[in-house]
Amino acid sequence: MSTLAPPWLAIPTPDEIRREPEPGPCGCDRARQEVVYTLHFDPPYTPGPDAPRYKQAAHYTGTALERRLAERLAEHEAGSGARLTQVQLGAGGTWRLASVEPGGRHRERQLKQHGAARRCPICIAEADRAEPELEAGP
Repeated sequence: MSTLAPPWLAIPTPDEIRREPEPGPCGCDRARQEVVYTLHFDPPYTPGPDAPRYKQAAHYTGTALERRLAERLAEHEAGSGARLTQVQLGAGGTWRLASVEPGGRHRERQLKQHGAARRCPICIAEADRAEPELEAGP
């Protein structure tokens, strides 16, 4: 009995796993050019006072090409970006750019699965400022 893998099953070697990704068909590495950005909403978006928690939003996470990030943020500001930023503007809210990191849609999806409040530097700073008030008590 042979222990070799069948020819159709390509198992990467440890060297292949650590190797830099191959450039795309255009000769560029698109994943390296993409960034994931997070917007922190001020105040958090709520469609109404009785809205369920799943309809509320305090952050928006999206992707853009690094060279197009400023243009993409301008689209959000103009009200022609994502639907969530459109309704945030319509509700009279604003946002701040909280973070930008390298990555594409795969990384965006990973970040969205874990909630933005845990990693948002603005939320973390606000929580740190609120802690001394809680410790002081009445």
